[in-house]
Amino acid sequence: MELIPKKEPQKITYKQVQEYVPEKMEMYENNLFFTEGERIKMLLILLQNVGFETMVKNLPIKTRNELEKVMEEIEMERKCKEIVEQVVSQFGRSLNMNHEYQYNKKKNTLFIYCHILDTDSLWFYRYFYDNENDKFIEQEKQGLESADTVRRLMNK
Repeated sequence: MELIPKKEPQKITYKQVQEYVPEKMEMYENNLFFTEGERIKMLLILLQNVGFETMVKNLPIKTRNELEKVMEEIEMERKCKEIVEQVVSQFGRSLNMNHEYQYNKKKNTLFIYCHILDTDSLWFYRYFYDNENDKFIEQEKQGLESADTVRRLMNK
């Protein structure tokens, strides 16, 4: 039974406690419980029972600020992956290809590199993130005939 913590506290059942809480509370290498999975399960059941509004209210200000930054970074990563998926899908699933992407936070710019193995060609995309409209805007798209040519040029 999956736990989905919400803003408000929720009741938990004995069955959920059996599933999510480890049998023994123990420390291993300065960590509570043996694995990260056990720690996450314990955190989820506590969040379910307390509610995340109460959790956030009880965090120190510095921790809340850090949490806000982490949430922003996670959301930007999701948006980047969405754009990368759109670019990759343009080539079709039947092509044999590799792709990489990198987001430059200071410049609000997403770079996507696609290497089409079937044709040994490279494609380069550059997107700018428009904060006002909350979307990525394509700024540059360039196809290069041969990946070998690019590699030779880069090694000079």
